[in-house]
Formats: sequence, C-alpha cells, structure tokens
Amino acid sequence: MALKDILVCLDPTEAGERRLRLAAAIAREHHAHLSAAYILSEAIPRASTYEGVGIPAPTGATEIAQGSVVAGVPLPGAPPIIPSAASPGAELVDIVEQRFRAEVQPHDMAGDWHLFGSGDSEELIALSRTMDLVVFGQAASDYRLPTGFSPEDIVMACGRPMLLVPFAGEFGSGSVGRRVLIDWDGTREASRALHDALPLIALAEAVWVMTVRARDANSDDRGPSLDRVVRHLQRHSIAATTEESIGGDVPTAELLLSRASDMGADLLVAGAYHHSQLREAIIGGVSRDLLDHMTAPIVMSH
Repeated sequence: MALKDILVCLDPTEAGERRLRLAAAIAREHHAHLSAAYILSEAIPRASTYEGVGIPAPTGATEIAQGSVVAGVPLPGAPPIIPSAASPGAELVDIVEQRFRAEVQPHDMAGDWHLFGSGDSEELIALSRTMDLVVFGQAASDYRLPTGFSPEDIVMACGRPMLLVPFAGEFGSGSVGRRVLIDWDGTREASRALHDALPLIALAEAVWVMTVRARDANSDDRGPSLDRVVRHLQRHSIAATTEESIGGDVPTAELLLSRASDMGADLLVAGAYHHSQLREAIIGGVSRDLLDHMTAPIVMSH
C-alpha cells in the first residue's frame, strides 16, 4: 500500500524540527498529504528557546537583512526566539505552525494542523487511526509530554505503523529506508511491522533480516521462517539477506542496535510489545529497550 496520508507529531525542540524535515522528505517521496499534530507540554524542565534553523524567505521576498523575521519565522543567522512571559506556549505554537507551513506549502503537500493538550490523547489516537504512517519522537527530557502521549501509549492504541525518531542525531536531510535491519522472530507483531514497512523500504539498497535465538533453541527453528521472509521480500523486488545471532548475556535490543550501527542502517523494523507493557516496564523487554536507546529511526507496529 502506498503512503498517501502521513501525520507528524511536533514540539518546539530541535528534535521536533528534525522530525518535521524527515516527515516532509518522506511525504515528498511518496507524494503524500502531510498533517501535523502539535502536543502541548504540561511542563518544560528547562525554559528553552526555539532555535532558528534557517527556513528560507517566502517566494518574492528580497533584500531581507540577516537576522530578520519573515511571517514570524526567523531566517538564517537570526537569534533564538524567546517567548514572552505572557504567552510563551501560544508563541511557540505559532512559530512551529509557521515552520510546518513553510515546509509543506512549496511542495503542494497542503497539510492540516492539529493541536492537542492534556486529556486529548484519545483524540490524537483517533486521528492516527486514519493515517498510513505516524511519525513520532522518542521521549526526551527537554519536552515532557502529558500523560497518555508517550510513544508506547500511541503505538499500542492507534493500530497504525509508527516511525519513531530518536531525539539525538540528524535524520532530516533525506528519507529513510535505504539500509534496513528487520528484527524477525516470527510473531504476529513482527509480521505486522514488516508489512507496514514495505512502502518505506521499497527502494532499499541493502536489507538484513535478523533473528536472535535463545542459546538453548533448536538451530533449525528459525531457518524456514527466515527463508520465507526473504522470498516474500524478493516478490516485492526487495533483495534481503539473513543473519542469526545467539542471545545470552547481551539483551536482544542491544544486539540489534549494535548490528544496525555496524551495517550503517538508517531504519530498523520491529514489532512492538510482544508482551504486555506492564511486564516490559517491570522486567524490561525488546520494545522498551529499543524505545529507550534507539540510535536510528524505527518502524514499530502492534
């Protein structure tokens, strides 16, 4: 299925800006409609400024001095925008919306703008259920989301594929899905994530399907399943190779992230929460560890 309706969740942080650029790049590649959801924070631990990263002036604007503002959006070289004490939240919302408009309008992506605050998580989930892809950020300490808006809350409830983007690192310069690592364990969640990711990996240059076996597992248990995955991807014109690793003292998520780094992967694909959220919160799990320590964008589905 083609990606034609994408939702990106935004906030007034540098990570939010990079997330916007990445979502816009994916929307342009797929000729998709891009909508934005701004999630208001109940508290920002460090009163941050929203750094200008250089959205060019609108068409027709000429001879604008460096450091000036066009339609409220700072140009390259402009000082950080410091919200007024009277209405810092409203000013930040306006700035981020203008940046979103500046990103989508030149490319005719005609995006919708949505605003959510505390108590509105069900409304965001309802909106997400009508999307082909939801682009969401890893939880970060510099912008705390209200209760109900965590990445795991949304991925468990929305029933749609989510592209989770790390809060650190640059992922907005181009699209993703050129070098892909797929976590495969044969579960329903892994199958869902694999098939939800197909539009993003259709042009992949290199794909690895990796399974992590328990040390005492039968060595033949995963072979047929891995072969079937490779044949299935081939029928989608995606060439893939398989790799097996033996689990043990090193957590599965750490093995996956380490291998993704070795391969230069720009995208991981993994099923979300094979076990309950409560179990993973108490004793840990692959999904919880990936969300906490991700180093590259991850497609997750539940």
